[in-house]
Amino acid sequence: MPPLSYIITAVVLAAGVAVSIPPTLGFSILLWYWLFAAAGCILVVAGAFKVAAGLSAPLWIGIALASPALVWAAFTGVHEMTSYGYSPAISLTFGLATRFAHLAAAAGALKLVETLSGPHAAFRIGYWVLAAAALLVGISFLTYAMGLNFTKYALYATTAWAVTIAATLVKYGAVIGAAVLITMRRDIERWTAVVISLIGAYMLYKALWPLFPVPGQPEGLMFWLWPVVMFVGGAAVWRMGSVLRGQVLPEPVVQG
Repeated sequence: MPPLSYIITAVVLAAGVAVSIPPTLGFSILLWYWLFAAAGCILVVAGAFKVAAGLSAPLWIGIALASPALVWAAFTGVHEMTSYGYSPAISLTFGLATRFAHLAAAAGALKLVETLSGPHAAFRIGYWVLAAAALLVGISFLTYAMGLNFTKYALYATTAWAVTIAATLVKYGAVIGAAVLITMRRDIERWTAVVISLIGAYMLYKALWPLFPVPGQPEGLMFWLWPVVMFVGGAAVWRMGSVLRGQVLPEPVVQG
């Protein structure tokens, strides 16, 4: 179970949302939407560095784990708080940055799994898959900028499709695996792993959905609930990092 302070905070926030929405429906929805998203982003970034520090992992792992939230914050700031608007060039740049950030976070999570479980050939395969996906992202960006279209070639299209699926599985599998292993090996509250795993599973479904010709839409109500999901996920990452940091803090020495 989450700490009592977390539950009280959730109840207070829910009450605040319920009270504020009816008087100014549209404004309140948008305000709470971005407030939850921004708070979740901050919690994820701070929590990622706490997790890396608590596991005595290299700094690059904390940066990698936090990079998707940092890119999202930068993208939102440029689009919502400046006069640039939705420029195609800016959208393309941040789309590229987002894909690289997710791959970097996957590499960081995979490194944590390897650190907690020991070296194995499967991890090297995972790194190669992520590297291939990063190369594919770079090639796609360059060909688009040069006005070329490789997707008309069956070999390239098939290879890109296979690499994308493999990288997606590695990416979210690494995040879920890292959350589960950390809670098991370091005796962290189980709810943190459950929350992160559920969010990872949904994001896996959302990422794979466009790759298969199935009818329907993966989103609906989740579009409006996603900031709340980000906030809860950020709270889980923050809690995990806080407990890990508390475990590695040295005990005070009593002078006799």
